[in-house]
Parts: sequence; C-alpha cells; structure tokens
Amino acid sequence: MGLLDIPAPLYSAIDSLLDFIPLYLRLLTWSLITAVISMALYWLCSAQDKVASAKQRALTARSKMSAYDGAEFGELLPLAKESLAASAQHFLVVLGPAVLSSLPALTLIIWVSNHFSYSLPQAGSIISISGLPAEALAGRATADSEQSAYTVIWPAEDDPVPIQSRTGEPLVILPFAAGVPVLHKRLWWNTLIGNPNGYLPADAPLEELQFELPPIEYLHLGPPWLRGWEFSYFALLILASLAIKLIFRIH
Repeated sequence: MGLLDIPAPLYSAIDSLLDFIPLYLRLLTWSLITAVISMALYWLCSAQDKVASAKQRALTARSKMSAYDGAEFGELLPLAKESLAASAQHFLVVLGPAVLSSLPALTLIIWVSNHFSYSLPQAGSIISISGLPAEALAGRATADSEQSAYTVIWPAEDDPVPIQSRTGEPLVILPFAAGVPVLHKRLWWNTLIGNPNGYLPADAPLEELQFELPPIEYLHLGPPWLRGWEFSYFALLILASLAIKLIFRIH
C-alpha cells in the first residue's frame, strides 16, 4: 500500500454500503463526493478575504492596463508591474489551499481507477496473459504467438491457481482481488501509489505481467475514450466543482 492508498479501505467500506446502487450511479456518486470534499477543503484552507482581495487587485490591474491607450513606455511600465505583481499575489494566495485540497481528491481518483476500470472475469472464463520478457512465462501459447500471450482459465475463489515462470518460480496466485490488469515488480513510485494486487517477486525472471481483463463500459456509444469511467467521472467532477464554487461564492 502506498501513501496515497491509506484511505482506500475507508472508501471500500463506504462503497460496500452503496452496493445496492447500480455501478454507473456509484461512479457518479464518487465523482460528486470528490467535488464536495475538494471544494470544502479548499474553502476551509483558504483565507477567502485574502483571496477575494488578491483577485480584485489582479482584476483592477488588468483593467487599467486594458484601458491605457497612451504610447509612453514610462507610463505603461508601472501598470505592467502592478498587473504582474497582483497576478503573482493571487496565484500564491490560492496555491497552497489548492494543493492541500487536491490531495484527498487524488486519493479518491486512484481508488476509483482501481475499482471502476476493469471487472474480474467469471470463474471458468479463458483469458490471456502476457509476460515481459515473454519467454520467461510458463503457460499455453495462444494462436497469436507473435504477441507472446498465454491462456489461463480464471479460477474460483475457493480453487486458487498459481501462475509460474518457466523455471517454476511462483509469480502470482489467481484469482486476485482488484481489477488491475498489470502486475510488476515493486518500483520507487509504489511508495506513493501501490498495486492492490501486490507485486512480482524481486528475483522473478519477469518484470511485468499483463492480464486481459474485461474493461467496464458505462456509456455504450461513441469512441472508446468516452465509454470508460474517466469521461463520466471527470466531466461531472468539473461541473459539480464549478456549481459549488458559484453557489457558495468560493473565490
């Protein structure tokens, strides 16, 4: 588990309480939760009076620059300096609160990605597995041998099946818990973002395993990028955040 995965058990517990809601509505619910949490934290962390003052100063400075119709550089320079200084002040005033309020949203996005991207196969389904390097993976090659893919029958939870390298080292035991299609050795960035299914052994002859998990489609129309969780989640997140900002007059 990475540092940004620490709240993941809490999110999973809440999601289990929402299990009666259809999957797509649960996804949209988490998008709304993300918007509410991030905007509420921004409001709590930011000094709204200072933000409003800095914003007004920046607007006034830009307005004066736009209204200036002279040709003297000496007269324009102070206006330009004031505009830059005002914009810099506004940026610095909102930077800290924006970063702090984005951290919980980031943990939610990571959790949503792990739980709403792919579904786990039904027991008895045949899926393909690719290894890197391919020749180190034990298995039965598919007809598409150029892709170095191998087939495996997805097991039931009470009948686990180990996946091994050609030399017999155990790599992973199926079925795993989360719909994450990639398994690799632990890397430096896993200190921040972990793989919920674990990692390959450090001395394994493979660097990575890829599983052909079925992607979840929420919208059954348009191009592929429109059908996954990303479009619906981020579109509603942006709209909800803007609505909260306008309704509660958050600067």
